[in-house]
Amino acid sequence: MDLRAEPDFDSIAHLAAEICGAPIGLVTLVDGEQLWFKARVGCALTHTELDSSFCRWALDVPDLLEVPDALADPRFADNPMVAGEPYVRFYAGAPLRVGDDRALGTVCVLDHRPRRLTEAQQRALRALARHATAEVELRRYAREASGAAGRARDLEALEERILTTVGHELRTPLSSIRGYLEILLDDTEPLDPATARQFLGVMQRNSERLLRLVDDMLTAAEFSNGGISLRLADVDLTELVASVVEQSRPLTDHSAVRLLWEAPGTVRVTAARRPLEQALRHLLLNAIRFTSAGEIRVRVEPSIPAVLVSDTGTGIAAEDLPRLFDPFYRSAAAEADAVQGAGLGLTVVRAIVEAHGGAVAIDSTPDVGTTVRLTLNAVS
Repeated sequence: MDLRAEPDFDSIAHLAAEICGAPIGLVTLVDGEQLWFKARVGCALTHTELDSSFCRWALDVPDLLEVPDALADPRFADNPMVAGEPYVRFYAGAPLRVGDDRALGTVCVLDHRPRRLTEAQQRALRALARHATAEVELRRYAREASGAAGRARDLEALEERILTTVGHELRTPLSSIRGYLEILLDDTEPLDPATARQFLGVMQRNSERLLRLVDDMLTAAEFSNGGISLRLADVDLTELVASVVEQSRPLTDHSAVRLLWEAPGTVRVTAARRPLEQALRHLLLNAIRFTSAGEIRVRVEPSIPAVLVSDTGTGIAAEDLPRLFDPFYRSAAAEADAVQGAGLGLTVVRAIVEAHGGAVAIDSTPDVGTTVRLTLNAVS
């Protein structure tokens, strides 16, 4: 159990305490019969016995455990943390769950008075738990990827690249949310309602960016652990692609890029709608990021069926093509142009498409453009 202080986990504990208005915020991890505090604010303890902890009960719930008054709850009335320091009366904790539904620990808050969380605070605590889960999975993935590479120096470089790249992508929106939150909570200079709404809008967009990244990381981890399980149904591919194109159109409305959509008639496929939307959003976002002028053309081929996304962007160098689907790989062009992203987009696309029994193919020429083709299965 690595209990070294890390800014990523410390930020989660501090943000949980601030959002929930609680004096104690923790990120906890289970190791055998012990519950270790990976990050903590307002608490001097580093660990406790799992059986005597509040988190022991939070690990068994699918979503969030809230204890409004510990003294009135027979499970906790005699708990040492209730009867003595730190005299806990309120607890709320969300479990860190990985793909096999195993609970690794919690993000939790504690208070010295009975109370309840608001719905917004509950949502925030769940989101922070997903963020902490992604951080833990990221480190596990980095260790496994490093273990497969072979040489110590290469392993350290790979782990550092993963932690640096994804850590930046996680910290940037989280720092923005925290900064705006501090301004909103500053009673010395109250904001007017219009400015407050504007700040809340920025916080919402950053939280959505954060959740998308967490979803991508969990999808990549699930794929590396043996594949993704999908709930397949009869889906109209044309309608689904059209929806994703319209959602992406605001990203090109004020640029020199034309987003063109060729819509055939209804094309029925056997697919899981939400994951397939996730894959298509990644393809369009990649095309938009690497196309500064010209056009991005999206079309559905009904006979295969397949989806093609073609752009007139920077293209991809030949030496980068074999590694495009590697997790956390970023091309030299992406680094040079400081293109946003953790290097997981195409990894997630391949994982989702292959889980559907389909395939992904990329054809690209530097300074000319790129075409990505997703082949799927028609309804039988």
